[in-house]
Amino acid sequence: MKRNVVQPVVGLMLTALTAACGAKNDNAAGGASSLAAFDQLPVVAERVQLPDGGSIVVADPGKAGEKVTLKLSDLADDLKIVRLESSDDALVGAGQTWITGERIIVYSDGVVKQFDFEGKYLGQIGAKGNGPGEYSIAPYDFYVDADAGRIYMVQYNATKLMSYNSDGTFAGDIPLARQMPKGAVRVDTKRQRITAVSICFDGSKSRDEVWEQDFDGNILSSVSMPWLEMPMDFSSELYSDIGSRAEGFSYAMFRIDAAADSLYGYDGRTLRPVFTAGIKEGLMHKYDRLGGMYLFLSFGEPQAVNDNSYVIPSQTPMLVDPVSLRGAYCNIMVDCIGEVRWDSGWAFSKSPGYFVMNSSPGGLSSWIDKSIEQYDISGDELKKLKDFQATLDEDDNNIVIFGRWK
Repeated sequence: MKRNVVQPVVGLMLTALTAACGAKNDNAAGGASSLAAFDQLPVVAERVQLPDGGSIVVADPGKAGEKVTLKLSDLADDLKIVRLESSDDALVGAGQTWITGERIIVYSDGVVKQFDFEGKYLGQIGAKGNGPGEYSIAPYDFYVDADAGRIYMVQYNATKLMSYNSDGTFAGDIPLARQMPKGAVRVDTKRQRITAVSICFDGSKSRDEVWEQDFDGNILSSVSMPWLEMPMDFSSELYSDIGSRAEGFSYAMFRIDAAADSLYGYDGRTLRPVFTAGIKEGLMHKYDRLGGMYLFLSFGEPQAVNDNSYVIPSQTPMLVDPVSLRGAYCNIMVDCIGEVRWDSGWAFSKSPGYFVMNSSPGGLSSWIDKSIEQYDISGDELKKLKDFQATLDEDDNNIVIFGRWK
């Protein structure tokens, strides 16, 4: 019976806006948006009723019209520009960045380093290696329980959750009830409870996409949806805002096999489809929830980099407001520093619930020069960019710009 809830969604992917999918609810379409930035955008989706009594927002990318540029300040709160400490031990290169528990965590050059929101270096978390508290490959996710003074790390193909004290020293391993090829967690240290989400590969013994467990590895509850299993390929990705919400969260995948799918919401009992889009068969894509917004992103054909690797170029992301059903393909203007536009990279934050950009001073300066030339920026906006650019020193550590999605 559970399967019947989700199976119609696959049909919706291919017949997104037909009456056969179910009765529409047009009351919200075109009305006031949850964010004012969407008020002048076209209606690009409809809400379709599902057989179980729920509903799903179905976007039609063909209705999006012209690409637009939205200001970051209209989409995210508490924007911060953080200059990371430039001491020798604190220096980082290009890498992955998490915002969690009022900490900035950066993995680069095989090492995990942490900073506070003022950019002060707080030390290294664990170390590269195969000993206790050490990681042999890159971390996949972090969760910080600030009240308990604990940092939790999930590796690729994890069978245990690695825990650290707030200073980054190792505090012990916690067994995971299920193996996580790629996954994320939320941890209540005081209650000794872990909520986990994971990709499930075909043929593996790990059959739960979501579960709650105690610190001894005993499962307390779980959700298994076999039709969400995918071929064993680590090119696929998991997206969830589990780490940024006190309760409930989203679950979505980028599937390298390009199968039709949806963004799901966890309601405390099961995963329910909440957002999808009408797309061409075989098109690789991802869904995500950014605060109160839904995101749809499609990809082009893989391009070979060398004999052993390739890249999959991303298109401009589409944002949809689930209240008014308005949306568009969107660039983001990082207006806290000026008229600097970001096409698609802004949609790939490792940190749930946050816009995150981590750049070297030199890279950011070059990006500013490119924007000035490409968009012919002048007047007060040019002065704003030039004044900010003058504060950049190529010998300094990276600059992190972030804010919580509204």
